[in-house]
Amino acid sequence: MDFIQLYRGLFRRFRSFVLGRDVEIVGHCLFCGKCCHDILLKDGHWLKKMRDFEKLCAREPEHKRFIPTGRGDLGHLVFRCSMQGDDGLCVCYENRLPLCRNYPSESIYYKGGWIRPDCGFRFKSTTFRDILMRRRQLRMPKFSDVLKQEIKQADK
Repeated sequence: MDFIQLYRGLFRRFRSFVLGRDVEIVGHCLFCGKCCHDILLKDGHWLKKMRDFEKLCAREPEHKRFIPTGRGDLGHLVFRCSMQGDDGLCVCYENRLPLCRNYPSESIYYKGGWIRPDCGFRFKSTTFRDILMRRRQLRMPKFSDVLKQEIKQADK
């Protein structure tokens, strides 16, 4: 992980903590299958050696579906999923791994990463500017307070 990505992730965590608002994942899957390529795998650390990938596969055979395709900018192994059909869809959708089932996850955002620009999902976060310009509430109102306000309006 480079310094800028590390800084970005730390800043995002700090902002979320201060504003009391977590990032939201909005949008929907476009069924393009692009998330089945350029995959980084983690087993305590991001995999850089084929030996580590082989150990992971020996311990968790379901990871054999991932095929190494090269290396990323920082030397990490990059994979594609062999379970992607010709139509771009997963041939074992009901039995897909948690990695696939949970994509995209908030951890990508808080580690300073991004979702592909052509993906149907987006990260939606509250910024300091949003708060200063009063575009979004700092904290969500309590349900009981909203209910009291609704009751008062109904009684009028």
